[in-house]
Amino acid sequence: MRGKEFKQILKLNGLTQAEAAKIFGVSRPTISIWCNSEKIDDKIVRIINDKFLIKNSDYNPVTTIGDENVVVGHDNNGNIDNRHYYSDSPDVLKKEIELLDERIKEKDAQIKEKDAQIKEKDAQINRLLAIVEGYSKK
Repeated sequence: MRGKEFKQILKLNGLTQAEAAKIFGVSRPTISIWCNSEKIDDKIVRIINDKFLIKNSDYNPVTTIGDENVVVGHDNNGNIDNRHYYSDSPDVLKKEIELLDERIKEKDAQIKEKDAQIKEKDAQINRLLAIVEGYSKK
């Protein structure tokens, strides 16, 4: 595998080099080195294959579908696995879930803040209504 195929795998999985570094447990500069390598070491290729569910035997990282070159793997029977994005990879799914959980927490905090603002505005309106009612009774 060459660096450009590895870049393609990252791109198809929507991963930045920093995110890939977390997944692989290496530094971001290491990911950069892999992306720019003419040939990635076989040990590293096996790790990449495992992370993205790509079968080692008969590995053909890039195939053409239509006008686009895409990364494909193979299923256990040697058939091409056309899940181009490997979105069902446990590591990728875990990362997506973690990101969604973070977004949910941020949105919950924003909602609580808006609720507090609404309650304060309601209290202000009620105080003003009480004042207006007091003047209208006089």
